[in-house]
Amino acid sequence: MEVQATAPRVIHALRFSLGTPVVRAEAELAQQKVYADDPAQGRETVSLLARRTGALAGVNADFFPFTGDVLGLMVRNGELISEPEPRRAVFGWGPSDAVFGYGRWTGTVRLPDGSAAPLAGLNRDCAGGELVLNFPAAGLVRSPQGSIAIVLDAPAEPQPTGALSATVRQVRTDAPRLPVEPGTAVLVVAGAAAQQLASVKPGDVLTFEWRTEGFDWAKVRQAVGGGPWLVRNGQPAVNAQAEGFAPGFSANRHPRTAVGRTPEGDVWLVAIDGRQAMSVGATLEETARILIRLGCVDGINLDGGGSTVLSLFGFAMNRPSDGSERAVSNAVLFYGPRPQPEDGELRIPLESIPPVGGELRLRLLREDGQPIPNAEVLWTAAGAAWIDQGGTLRALRPGPVTVRAFARGRWTERTFEVPAPNASARSSVRSRVVR
Repeated sequence: MEVQATAPRVIHALRFSLGTPVVRAEAELAQQKVYADDPAQGRETVSLLARRTGALAGVNADFFPFTGDVLGLMVRNGELISEPEPRRAVFGWGPSDAVFGYGRWTGTVRLPDGSAAPLAGLNRDCAGGELVLNFPAAGLVRSPQGSIAIVLDAPAEPQPTGALSATVRQVRTDAPRLPVEPGTAVLVVAGAAAQQLASVKPGDVLTFEWRTEGFDWAKVRQAVGGGPWLVRNGQPAVNAQAEGFAPGFSANRHPRTAVGRTPEGDVWLVAIDGRQAMSVGATLEETARILIRLGCVDGINLDGGGSTVLSLFGFAMNRPSDGSERAVSNAVLFYGPRPQPEDGELRIPLESIPPVGGELRLRLLREDGQPIPNAEVLWTAAGAAWIDQGGTLRALRPGPVTVRAFARGRWTERTFEVPAPNASARSSVRSRVVR
C-alpha cells in the first residue's frame, strides 16, 4: 500500500514471481462460467470468487457489460473462454513467462452440404447474422428471437487454436435460455445466417476450425484482456483512442487496475483508488508512470472505475468507488499455502470513536492482551472511515464502519458508527478464522 499526498492517491500493489513453486496465478470466471440465471447474471465480486475457490488473493480483470460476458480474450488453464477484441491489449502468462500483446481470431463452420460460414465467437450472446459456439463454460445460452440453437456432441474443452467435428443432437427454435450441459456445445445462429442452417438435422456433422493468433500457446496458459497499453520498453505508451477508448477515459482521473512486467519477469498488479476525497484516481498517463516507478518495462490497463479491487485473504484491501465491491466477470487469482490460524481470539480495542475528520490509531491484541506488531497486521476498512497499513483510522463521514485486521491466519472485525454531530456512538466486535 502507498499513499501519495500530492494528488492525493492511494495505491495497492501486489508483486509475484512466475515459476515459483509456492504460488500460482490463474485466470478465472466469476461463478466459473460466463452466464448464470441469477440476479447478478453470472457476475461475482472478486472477494467472493477468491473465498469460494480458496484463492489467497485476486484482482479484477477485463471489461464487461452488465450481462456478464467477458469482452476480450480470456484463456483459463489452456481453455479458450472468450475470443479477443482485436484492438484491445491482452495480458498472457504461463509457468515461467508473462507477455503482452494483441489477439486475432478467425473461425469457420463447415456444413453437411460442404458450404462454409464464418464463426463469430465463443461463449457469448449472438447478434443478428452471427454464428456463436457455446461450450459448458458459457453456463447458459441466451438465444435471441428467431434464432436456431443446435445442440452438439463436444467432449473436449476448446483450446485457443483448435478444430471440432461434432454430431448434431438437437435443433431447437424454442430455447431462449438453454443450459450448456457437460459433453455438449450449442451453436446459436441468428438473423440471416439462420436460413443457411435451416436444413441441419440430428445426426448431421458440423466441422469447426478456429485460430487465436498473437501468442505462443505452448507457453501461455492464461490470458485476460484489458487495454489500452500503458508502458512499452520502459516508456509511457498510452494511445487509448487507437484501442477504441474515448479521450476522457484516458485524460480524466478514475480508479484504475493495471498490470506490468519487470525486466526480471516479475509481475505487478496495481489497484489505484479514485472518485473519493482520500484518493482521486489517476489518468492513464499517471498510471503508466506508476508502473514505471515500480520497475515495469511493459504493462497494460485493465478494467477500472467501480470494478477496481485488490482482494487479499477474502476481503478488499482497497476502497471500491461504488462503496462496496462490484460484481465483475473475471479475475486474476493467486493460489498457495494459507497461513494456519493460531488458537485464541484477537480483538481490536476501541478507546474512542473519532468524529468526522478525526483520526485514531488502532492496535490488534491477542487474547492475553498483548499487542501484535503492526508489521504482521493487514488492515482494511469499509463504510464511513478509511485506514492505512500503519493502523491509523480516519473518519470520513457519519455512518457505519467495519474495520478488519488480519494476522496469524485470522480476520477480526470491529464495527462502529461515526456519529453525526451531537449523536452517540455504537460499536461491536467479532473475530473469526478465515476458511
